[in-house]
Amino acid sequence: MKKLIRIIPITIIILLITVSCKQEYSGYDKTDSGLYYKFHTNIDDEKPVPGHILQLHLRYSTEDSLLFDDSEMSPAPIDILLNEPLFEGDINEGFAMMSKGDSASFIVDAESFFTYTANAPVPEFIEPESKLFFDIKLVDFMTEEEYVKEQERLTEEIMEQSAELARIEDEKLEDYLEEEDITTKPLESGLIYIEKEKGTGQPVNPGNTVKVHYEGKLIDGTVFDSSKKVGEPIEFVVGRGQVISGWDEGVSMMNVGGKARFIIPSHLAYGERGVQHVIPPFSTLIFDLEVVDIVEVE
Repeated sequence: MKKLIRIIPITIIILLITVSCKQEYSGYDKTDSGLYYKFHTNIDDEKPVPGHILQLHLRYSTEDSLLFDDSEMSPAPIDILLNEPLFEGDINEGFAMMSKGDSASFIVDAESFFTYTANAPVPEFIEPESKLFFDIKLVDFMTEEEYVKEQERLTEEIMEQSAELARIEDEKLEDYLEEEDITTKPLESGLIYIEKEKGTGQPVNPGNTVKVHYEGKLIDGTVFDSSKKVGEPIEFVVGRGQVISGWDEGVSMMNVGGKARFIIPSHLAYGERGVQHVIPPFSTLIFDLEVVDIVEVE
């Protein structure tokens, strides 16, 4: 007797393959709750529990668009409170699977993540049933009490470092003034204004739109910026905070055609943050400026 051979239509086979591909992701395992996970580094040590503060590096995306990457903000890890999962397959479940030093990837339902975990409206470009792809490296975790103590320690350390950098800035300024034989006293704000050439044109007042040529140097003489390199003066409204406060104060003391040197301490410039790769924190700046014109606003 011949065996009965059941022929399955090709359309059903294609449907089964498609459903299978959607349910499984290559290289990933799946928890009972539906969270897809894949470990790249798995130390398998102590795990965090809800209430712990996590310090981690995090990026997540849709299949074709990056939505968040903490490395774009700072090289330091970000701090996240670990919560109980708010839905089946929540990323919080993934966090709780990791040990210090672990790195892993997770796949989470996008709509549920924004609705419950992020507590935010689902972006319009997120299609129904879309997935989010997370890449995470867990740097450390600690209790809330440990976290508070660590933040207090870091704050104290930063304050000590800032005080030392401020002291060094003052020493460098004193050395510069002595080397350049500058005896001009600073204004009440700390700005040292040295007039090089008295302008004969209209006086500059707060609210004026001015055109200014300038060259900016660090106190060691390093030129970090110059309008003359591009051939066009900078234009800004005086007193509106569009430039550093040392500029606003100094330019308002000038006339069109005037030239001056501003010696600007860091608290009137870029302060304790500086400008990445250009101006170090706590940098006194030297600017040579010329007021080219006042622009009449219609």
